[in-house]
Amino acid sequence: MESKNINDVCFIIQARTQSTRVPNKMLRPFAGSSLLEIAINKILQSSLIPKENFYLSIMDQELIDIAKKYNVNYFIRSEESTQEPVTLPKVFEWYNKLPFKYYVHINACNPLLKIKTIENFLQKFLETNSRGLFGVFEKKTFLYNNKGSMLNEFYGEDKYLATLETKFVETCYEAAHSLYAGVTEDIGKEIYMGTFKKPKDPEFFIMDEIECFDIDWPWQLEIAEIMYKNKNNE
Repeated sequence: MESKNINDVCFIIQARTQSTRVPNKMLRPFAGSSLLEIAINKILQSSLIPKENFYLSIMDQELIDIAKKYNVNYFIRSEESTQEPVTLPKVFEWYNKLPFKYYVHINACNPLLKIKTIENFLQKFLETNSRGLFGVFEKKTFLYNNKGSMLNEFYGEDKYLATLETKFVETCYEAAHSLYAGVTEDIGKEIYMGTFKKPKDPEFFIMDEIECFDIDWPWQLEIAEIMYKNKNNE
């Protein structure tokens, strides 16, 4: 694959106000700000990301007002993009409307995600020959299927298996739900980052699990706010 140029990369945050599990999640008060504004400020504070390549994919007037407040680009997504059935080209309808070869998709639901991590992710994506890069974190634990069989390998003796000794367990990786990168034209082929059918398709970017704390439920919002305030007071 040809080398990637940062000027060909679109940095995009997708947001809406119709979250069902945490209503108005993007705009709810969070540590004196909001999840969306925290995410926007991280991108604007980066010395590496070209600001003209940064877009919000939004449709609600409240979110458009925030985009204007911070003077950032925005793409107006359609009502259809939020409705079932979900397909990649429909949800990410900007893929063939914005003039970029590549994308880095940043999840605004991860307030503990560091600016430096976003920049390291970008740097690796620019350097790799893979078409996609996927943020993950390591899991060193016992995983089972619904029949009770282990999914990952155990390399120790049975006496350690009986005590659930995790140091002999094969390391697995869990989706970080934070950072995603790929080729924009692949979205039209229903490919998000890669096919996941062969090594480095997509390539993994290993992250700190704390930074991957993802907010899907109200209790997670409360915990994330405590963690965020504590981190900023360190």
